[in-house]
Amino acid sequence: MAGFSAWFWNERFWLPHNVTWADLKNTDDTNYPQAGDLLFAFPLAFGIFLVRLAFERRVFSLCGLPACSHTDTWFIAKPCALSLRIQANGPRRAQPNAILEKVFTSITKSPDEKRLEGLSKQLDWEVRKIQRWFRHRRNQDKPSTLTKFCESMYAYFFKKKCYASNCAWLMV
Repeated sequence: MAGFSAWFWNERFWLPHNVTWADLKNTDDTNYPQAGDLLFAFPLAFGIFLVRLAFERRVFSLCGLPACSHTDTWFIAKPCALSLRIQANGPRRAQPNAILEKVFTSITKSPDEKRLEGLSKQLDWEVRKIQRWFRHRRNQDKPSTLTKFCESMYAYFFKKKCYASNCAWLMV
């Protein structure tokens, strides 16, 4: 282990030509960053993660608390979105069909005309109905407007907070 540590912290790799690790020791008049200072990043990252959970994700279901609704319990962003009358409903759901679902998941999400005609004969459906089913199924995987709003709102406020804290740091 000591050999690996000596190899990893080799002065020739990490430091300029005429500087050693002994030169970077803290003294009374100078204070250099130390490797242990990196440990502050972990609680900070965890705190940012918790803020994001509180802001945009399902807080109650993660904590094991009973939620108001079975799927969407947002703590900050959802009430803001609902007050702005952003729709909570997503795209239309495709009606269940095992054959089309198997084609969708394993072969293609956008079948060509030849495959559409084959599926039409196999299911005794019109080609247009099969095209509509595939369109609904593709759209079913897209996030709703509410979800997009909540994620965008978090990103906006996070970037705004970073900008404000950087400006405050520059003023000091």
